[in-house]
Amino acid sequence: MAHLRTQIFDAVKTRLVAIQRFSDADKVVRGRKGAIKQEALPALTLTWSDSAEIASVRPSSGPNGEDGYDRSLPLSIVVHLRDNDPELEFDEICVEVEAAMGVAIELDGLVIEALLETSRHYVNPQTGTSLCAGTLNYRIAYKTLAADPQQSAL
Repeated sequence: MAHLRTQIFDAVKTRLVAIQRFSDADKVVRGRKGAIKQEALPALTLTWSDSAEIASVRPSSGPNGEDGYDRSLPLSIVVHLRDNDPELEFDEICVEVEAAMGVAIELDGLVIEALLETSRHYVNPQTGTSLCAGTLNYRIAYKTLAADPQQSAL
């Protein structure tokens, strides 16, 4: 079994792959090893590498009084754009992603909540030209047992 964090990423990926434009293979990936081919755009990359996951001790959070952790996972959905109007394309994709995530705030009971914190369309600050990328940043609150990060805590 995987860390609960991986189970959470898998649940998010399942939601995003259900969006029609992202249903093809490699359209939604957790982390990428290389560039995305132009014909595969638009695409989404799931990551948490922009920020650290924060955890605090949660006493007596297991069925036998075990300690656990309250965790706060920063999950970024990187949007790779293709359209001639990237800002509009970003907003259209945001509508689809936010709707998919909004109907599953608890991600099938894996988390306490998955809330959108920020979104951003990236542009070159000197020219105002789109960098054809953006992010939707979610804060995922969840609990694990201290001795078993695969298990959700009470």
